[in-house]
Amino acid sequence: MASTGFRFDRGNLGKLLALPRYVLGALHARSVRRDPGLWVVGSAFGPADGALAFLRASAALPDPPRLVWLSRSPEEAERARAAGIDRVVDKDSREGYQLTLRAGLAAVTHGFGDVNRYALSGAVIVQLWHGAPLKKLHADSPAVTSLGPLGRVPGVLRLMRAAYRRGTRRISLLPTCSGFFAPFLATAFDLTNGQVQVLGEPRGDVLFTGTEAERIAAARAVLAPHLGGFTDSRVVLYAPTWRDGDPDPGVPTEQQWLRIEDLCERLDLVLLVRPHPLGVGEYNHASPRVRLLTAEQQPESMPLLWGLDALITDYSSMLVDFAVTGRPLLLLAPDLESYRASRGLYVDYPWLAGGSWSTDWDQVLDRLEAVLTDPGAAASASAHSRDLASTFHEWTDGGSATRVSRAAADLVRRRSR
Repeated sequence: MASTGFRFDRGNLGKLLALPRYVLGALHARSVRRDPGLWVVGSAFGPADGALAFLRASAALPDPPRLVWLSRSPEEAERARAAGIDRVVDKDSREGYQLTLRAGLAAVTHGFGDVNRYALSGAVIVQLWHGAPLKKLHADSPAVTSLGPLGRVPGVLRLMRAAYRRGTRRISLLPTCSGFFAPFLATAFDLTNGQVQVLGEPRGDVLFTGTEAERIAAARAVLAPHLGGFTDSRVVLYAPTWRDGDPDPGVPTEQQWLRIEDLCERLDLVLLVRPHPLGVGEYNHASPRVRLLTAEQQPESMPLLWGLDALITDYSSMLVDFAVTGRPLLLLAPDLESYRASRGLYVDYPWLAGGSWSTDWDQVLDRLEAVLTDPGAAASASAHSRDLASTFHEWTDGGSATRVSRAAADLVRRRSR
């Protein structure tokens, strides 16, 4: 059964149809002076992750701006106020449009629609993004710029790709955790001239705050309410990537679910399944030791990672973040060749997997049992995670949000001169 909800082809068609609103917003912006002391922030994740870390670091600047969180719903607005954000406004309201139009800076994590997308012309735009690029993004991926059947109309697909590049090159600052990822982000968003900077990711600061024991304790405390009473058990997280609206080939069969249950009982494990928000419906198996952990239940994944004993994923950027723990990372990629062809990858998958990955759940369960029971297999898996971490993370001081907010403030000052 295919996932329902957002698809790139439908989303892109909506963007084409909205072109007159973009043009009108750009014309309106020419008559409005942007205020360097007003910053708007929004995120498809809501008040969490990198956007919240950036907002808090910006509030702590020596000369802090007036900060406004632009929300997508009344529920998100409540969460924002509960997180201590003083001013919260509906991004699609008239006030949200006016605030975005006047703001000296807008910060987003997914796309320009995190704030009011029609009022961004002339603003300093900080794109915090929500994960390191392993799979191809934006203009680099044919899947992302797809228009479905409409793409067969001569010139329309070229127009879509040109619109992506014209839009994303307005980004003023896109921070990344490593120079390894900088070239991928530059081509995906058509950026040059220092727009991509290796400052660390604000969302990643939680991975480097406190001692290792404190990080583990904090993560286990976040995990505890989701473990159904098995708070002393080992925890493994399965985090599959969304397949752009296509069925997820990583969903276990009924027989494989039974084998997962058996392994969890034998090794005293809890398997948490964290699908992409748009693919939750494909994972409908639940039991005391196999538990669904959705983004709605737990918006942020970063605070969980130090509490895990292993991570199972495929192409998700979560593996970049999890690598810092030095724990075993198991890759399950049943559709590697087709995924390479449709979405595309920036990295060599055998290198990423340490030379070996699984193509079905039976294989990954064999590997999981090995790394949790065989000291040699565990040591080898941990060494690979540490090697990846040394490549993927150049800043490990927990100060990335501060660096990014300072860089953003400097850009606003220069723009306003």
